[in-house]
Amino acid sequence: MQNPRRVFNAPTVGIGCVLLGAIALRAPLLAGGQIDYDEGVYWQSLRSLAAGHPLFASVYSSQPPAFLLLLMPPYRLMGDTIVAARVAVLVVALLGIAAAGRAAWLLAGPGAGVLAAALMAADPLLFRQSVTLQSDGPAVALGLVAIAMAAQARASSERRAVLLAAGAGAVLAIAILTKLLAVAAFPAVLVLLVGRPVNPRMVPRLFGAATLGWGVAMAALLLPFISVWSDLWAETVSFHLHARSAPLGGLDAQTYLRELPIALLGVVGFLIALRRAPMLAATVAVWAITAALGLIVQHPVWPHHAVALVAPLTVASGAITLPLTARPIGSAVTAAGAAAVVLAGSITSAAYVRALQEPAAAVEPTIAALRASTRPADLVISDDQFATALAGRSTPPELVDTSLVRVTAGDLTVDEVIAVAQRWHVRAVLLRTERLSAVPSLRAWLDQHFPDSISLGTGRTLYVR
Repeated sequence: MQNPRRVFNAPTVGIGCVLLGAIALRAPLLAGGQIDYDEGVYWQSLRSLAAGHPLFASVYSSQPPAFLLLLMPPYRLMGDTIVAARVAVLVVALLGIAAAGRAAWLLAGPGAGVLAAALMAADPLLFRQSVTLQSDGPAVALGLVAIAMAAQARASSERRAVLLAAGAGAVLAIAILTKLLAVAAFPAVLVLLVGRPVNPRMVPRLFGAATLGWGVAMAALLLPFISVWSDLWAETVSFHLHARSAPLGGLDAQTYLRELPIALLGVVGFLIALRRAPMLAATVAVWAITAALGLIVQHPVWPHHAVALVAPLTVASGAITLPLTARPIGSAVTAAGAAAVVLAGSITSAAYVRALQEPAAAVEPTIAALRASTRPADLVISDDQFATALAGRSTPPELVDTSLVRVTAGDLTVDEVIAVAQRWHVRAVLLRTERLSAVPSLRAWLDQHFPDSISLGTGRTLYVR
């Protein structure tokens, strides 16, 4: 007879090894250059919040409040650096990897859990989101935690199940208020709590507990902003509705090719789960369908949004181990295969992210020019927020986000830029991309009011007065 402790410990050790490998491969990337434009936006948002400017009332945010609120304590505690912010993102990502493993384990067995965790750690897009200061990865990771808690509730005593259901509802609310794409996890949590219940009489209690947890978390995060509710709504909802007409975005061919392996594995895993692990099949089906519909409806859509669909495909892939683990040597084969996948896939993904990071040499002239032309207390209007933060300079809180979507949607006009520049006595303007340059008449105003311009190379121009 097999030792129960060994059955429990083997996959736990396997998932633990996946997490350790994930940390080792990601750690060297945390101090590297900019990976995505959004990193500069969030870094400047954190700098503004740290300076005492209130969110939404002053600090512009096109996303719900949870992401910045969750990041602030570790960001301040670890020194207000990009490394501090990325470490916080990585911690949430590791929770997501562990949650994916636990959910697949509970629904399809320990082998499925180890493989799901390994694939979650190795996937290129999920890898990128685990070290990038961006809200998509943390939102999906928190959604995974909610799903794992709901799955655990099915296998727990009545009292513990109620507590887990309440926790699942609360964490799901936090996930959605981190980024709205996490709403795709909602039907998955619902299926786990009320679909084919182990104990039917527990359904009302579990549903009630989850609803209570959801409501408490929503209230805790939103009520502090009741006085600026109109600003919150305008920035996080109305803006995105207006931006739907912008001719921007789209999923590129490279994204499809990079994610093709996990898509194929997910489909195979789902087909196997239909027969051998129906609750896993039902969970990932409603989750993936909701995520896919969200990507279809959303516009503009960017490659990083696809994590909402990649996550359920990864969990579904764990079911591939079910035919193997039925054999005596299946567990060993599964463990060895998972280790090979996470090693090979993660090394490739790490190289992919490293290639995306901007080299230090490319940004050094900009940092030097900003430091020479401005004082630490001076605010700088910029569409290169990351380089501005590297120089130790902040942007006006209303202009932490100068994205092309915001410009194209008409949410950011030359009159607003001028008003902000005058209100904050802005000393310099740093242009790098077509974002702020696309604001009509802005260049003419800069030539008139910021007569000293410095070409810094790599497409950057610094205007000073």
